[in-house]
Amino acid sequence: MNDSVPRMWRAGFTVEGDAVLEALEGLEELALAASIFEAAADAEDRTTAWRVELLFKERPDPDELAAGLDAVLAPLGVRAPAPDVEALADEAWLDRAAMRRPPMRAGRFYVHGAEDRSTAPKGCVSVEVEAGLAFGSGEHQTTRACLLALDALLREGRPGRVLDMGCGSGILGIAALKAGARRAVLVDNDPVAVAVARDNLALNGVAGRGRANVAEGYAGLVGRFDLVFANILADPLVTMAGDLRRHLATGGVAVLSGLLDRQAAAVAAAHARHGLRLVRRVDRAPWTALVLARVARRGRRG
Repeated sequence: MNDSVPRMWRAGFTVEGDAVLEALEGLEELALAASIFEAAADAEDRTTAWRVELLFKERPDPDELAAGLDAVLAPLGVRAPAPDVEALADEAWLDRAAMRRPPMRAGRFYVHGAEDRSTAPKGCVSVEVEAGLAFGSGEHQTTRACLLALDALLREGRPGRVLDMGCGSGILGIAALKAGARRAVLVDNDPVAVAVARDNLALNGVAGRGRANVAEGYAGLVGRFDLVFANILADPLVTMAGDLRRHLATGGVAVLSGLLDRQAAAVAAAHARHGLRLVRRVDRAPWTALVLARVARRGRRG
């Protein structure tokens, strides 16, 4: 065993229905990292089951894990089967955590890992990302929706200053930079995610125009942005609606994702109260991305 790489433990289970998607924030409190993947789909490509994986530094106690899962999932009407638990020895956990999936095409963007570098179509904007432990929902439809929104926005012009809030591995901020944005700030409250985002900025050759910082929400941010991405969760999106408006330039646009379609109306209403107008939706069932524009308030400037 390589002593420089710690042993990790994985606990996983599969459940049907979409209710578990609302449990991500609670699941992340139980472990080092939590991820939700599509496990099965019907003939119309609608997800019918989800795989949940939790990563731990030490073997989780079965009773404590069961109690924690019940506390998070029971209020949502979800009954999780007993998780299967396995040790990820040597460097296997790094492989498990890495984003090893087929390349993703979204409009002009092509997101891929190193193993698919040579497959990038001509004329696309290639974004190479190694996710490491910077993973949250694990379901790339939220990212795809944001990239599709960005693709549409770029037809109207290139943004000057971009903010990628809750950046994870940095896909969205990097995509904006590679499509011509002047500057980008990437923030996340997870130091591991920020370290991965910094590596990916360098990997894509845009580190000179982008920086990644550890921050809790908008704390410490200076100035306003022409384009803000926030691919997080519905509750924090609602909570930070006022902060978003304060940091969004007049005429600026925000792309919000990480929310389920049934949560979209509440998230849009929370932002409307702060003068952010819904421009369009990008639906990737059961997820939705909202594109919002800042509207100047009457009688006030800025």
